[in-house]
Amino acid sequence: MLRVLRQRNFALLWFGSFVSKLGDFVLFVGLPYEIYRLTGSTLATAGMVLAFLVPNILLGSVAGVFVDRWDRRRLMLAVNLLQAATILPLLLVGDLGLWVVYLVLAVESSLSQLVNPAQVALIPSLLIGGEDDLMTANALTGVGQHLARLIGPAVGGVIVTVGGLAAVGLVDSVSFVASAGMLALIRSQPTLPGATDSLEHVALSAWGRLAREWRDGLRAVLRQPVLRALLVFAVITAIGEGLTSALFVAWVVGPLHSDGTGYGWVLSTQAIGGLAGALVIARLGARLQPLPLLIGSALAFGAIDLVLFTYPVLYPHIAPALVMLVIVGVPGAAIGAATTTLAQSQSRDSQRGRVVGAIGAVAGVGALVGAIGAGVLGEFLPVILLLIVQGSGYLLGGMAVALLVGRGRVRSEAEAAAQERPNPAT
Repeated sequence: MLRVLRQRNFALLWFGSFVSKLGDFVLFVGLPYEIYRLTGSTLATAGMVLAFLVPNILLGSVAGVFVDRWDRRRLMLAVNLLQAATILPLLLVGDLGLWVVYLVLAVESSLSQLVNPAQVALIPSLLIGGEDDLMTANALTGVGQHLARLIGPAVGGVIVTVGGLAAVGLVDSVSFVASAGMLALIRSQPTLPGATDSLEHVALSAWGRLAREWRDGLRAVLRQPVLRALLVFAVITAIGEGLTSALFVAWVVGPLHSDGTGYGWVLSTQAIGGLAGALVIARLGARLQPLPLLIGSALAFGAIDLVLFTYPVLYPHIAPALVMLVIVGVPGAAIGAATTTLAQSQSRDSQRGRVVGAIGAVAGVGALVGAIGAGVLGEFLPVILLLIVQGSGYLLGGMAVALLVGRGRVRSEAEAAAQERPNPAT
């Protein structure tokens, strides 16, 4: 694990991503608090979710085209600096009005659609050990995200109390600048776009080229059995995740008979469980095969979640939930590392950004369906009954991956290309 983190280029990317995520969590805690304090409206706070989710659905897949066109490190650096500037208008909310918040969030979310696929696509080119280090590197990325999730809310709560919305906005802006600085220090070969210089491609208009490259990336996902399975897995599980995010507070306050303090404990425990799980997966690293790990972890995650969300029927107390949230962190982290590793290893470098973007966009649609379903059905159905969908979704998703991929040997695109390449000695 530490061997991978000692690799200079990957370490710079890791620390840059961690600092950026830390700033985001500071903002995401302070922003809804300030919006609700200023308006007293839950509808105004819910607008934040839409401002972030809609760009993911509309732009996530298309953003992958540009990730595959341009050098990914430079793209991330430029986007980080743009994000730093985008956040600054939050300092003027008091003068300009609340509409600035939604505009800033929509623009920032649109820019962020370039960052995640670019980072996922860039990681393989930074690792000295190549694909052997992918699982460890992706698990370490999860460590950084969960660590930021654990620290950020506590820091954000203090900052918003002391300095208000302007302070959390400034901290997030500085975090983007720091991340850009670390990206600038990475020494690596520029990532080059795929070959697209055919006469037909040159003759197309800019919009025509964009549409064609987008379709090529989507076809790459649909034609490859593992990527196609990941797409199905993403949409099934995202529906449950969207539903759970909308009903999580109601579950804590209702079936668990807890309050705001208990909700805070649940969120902190989730972060601790995710961090512990990511460390376990990072430690095991190359010993794990991503496909069996994904299937087994999805089944384990679903089974634990079914127990987690339904046990309050018999024992309406919060303590067992805190224990299970730590335990479920291990299969949760394994799912994240395995899906990312499969998306990287089963796609060509020239299409990797579009593959990641397409899967992310489909997951965004699933999350939106789940959130809307929770809002409508939650008015007249018990929370526990609805949350069964989340655990069942992971069980169904794990089985779907196993059936779609089958027992055939999974080959990476790099391996397939190497075997198809003519032997110069013959």
